[in-house]
Amino acid sequence: MHDIEIPYEADRGWRYRLFEILPGAVTWSLLALPFVLSVVNVTAAAIFVLAYLLIYIIRALAVAITAVRGYRVMHKYQRIDWPRLNEELEYGKIEDDTRRPKWHYENLQRVSAQPLKIKPSEVIHAVIIATVRETREILEPTIESVINSAYDAKQIILILAYEERGGEATEKQALELIEQYRDNFMYATAIKHPRGIPGEIIGKGGNITYAGWKLKRYLEEQKIDPLKVIVTTLDADNRPHRYYLPVLTYAYCNCEDPVRASFQPVAMYTNNIWDAPAPMRVVATGNSFSSIMLALRPHVLRNFSSHAQGM
Repeated sequence: MHDIEIPYEADRGWRYRLFEILPGAVTWSLLALPFVLSVVNVTAAAIFVLAYLLIYIIRALAVAITAVRGYRVMHKYQRIDWPRLNEELEYGKIEDDTRRPKWHYENLQRVSAQPLKIKPSEVIHAVIIATVRETREILEPTIESVINSAYDAKQIILILAYEERGGEATEKQALELIEQYRDNFMYATAIKHPRGIPGEIIGKGGNITYAGWKLKRYLEEQKIDPLKVIVTTLDADNRPHRYYLPVLTYAYCNCEDPVRASFQPVAMYTNNIWDAPAPMRVVATGNSFSSIMLALRPHVLRNFSSHAQGM
């Protein structure tokens, strides 16, 4: 099996560097080509520009249609009673005549033939919130949105992963928030990510990975099966939908290979959209449309921002 880890800069050979340069080189070449062609052949330059515009008009129409379709699908799924679906998945039957989605009936039939590896009632959610210098006004609503989920908070482990480089104010704030909200969760703690770990790149990844190792130690001490734990990593300003944890529970329990599965929710950039400058509102809206569109194309999905994996 090939090593798929990103190598350190000193270990990158000429082949790696070539493919690293290639996307940017192609982009700049396409942008420069009309000016080059206008000197060599004006007709060729005009054809290139028209073809380029035509391609992007078609792409824009496709994006708009897909975004509208994705928005309708998203709202359809938001109206589903996910806690009830988890209960029915747990017991393998439906107790009333209310209509359910077709895929839910198929899942129940499969469960009757092959029992679940993990039942919904056994699932424990570990939520890691990464922070460095965010204010309490940003962090507190994130924690409250986790508490207000349509999921038993006593089945949730909360970890506030803060950076040592954030200073004493960051540490004090993290400890105060954990002390304030500790009783709402199964377990809650603040974990300080030390600065200067050899070979580590400064950023969110190192912070949540360090918190993940501490979580592993806690689960071992409490003798909690890691297969029953789903880890969600959140940015400091994320606000998970109240059905996010129930939906994640349903998806995880139905997964054929939960150990090697990854779960990516749809990211909507709307938290402070009316407080942001107008150009940034346009960018945020475009990114939200892009997230909705990509959700309908799972073959191109990748993990970013908030996502979840089994422990």
